[in-house]
Amino acid sequence: MPLLVTGAELAELLDLDYTEGDEPFDQLAEAARNIVGSIITTAALTAAPPACREAALSVAAEMFQARTAAGGQAVSVDFSAGPYRLSLWITKRVQALLGPYLDVKGMVG
Repeated sequence: MPLLVTGAELAELLDLDYTEGDEPFDQLAEAARNIVGSIITTAALTAAPPACREAALSVAAEMFQARTAAGGQAVSVDFSAGPYRLSLWITKRVQALLGPYLDVKGMVG
């Protein structure tokens, strides 16, 4: 299956160095593909439209931040912790981008 985002694209977004086969970035890219790919149609996953690619990149960046931020969450200027980054909201943040490509078979209620 095609990757919606690559490890090199994620490293470029984060302004970090990337070498071929850089495992953390490649793992995050594949995980983002699995997360976004699980809620969009197979046709959208295969075609990889720009909105789906951008959503996967955003999800990958959130997962990277969860790995590297203290406690896995954002901390504001007054040092109060924000919500956990890898909660249900990881896909809700990109829902508007994925709207036209959502797999309605997975929707309940």
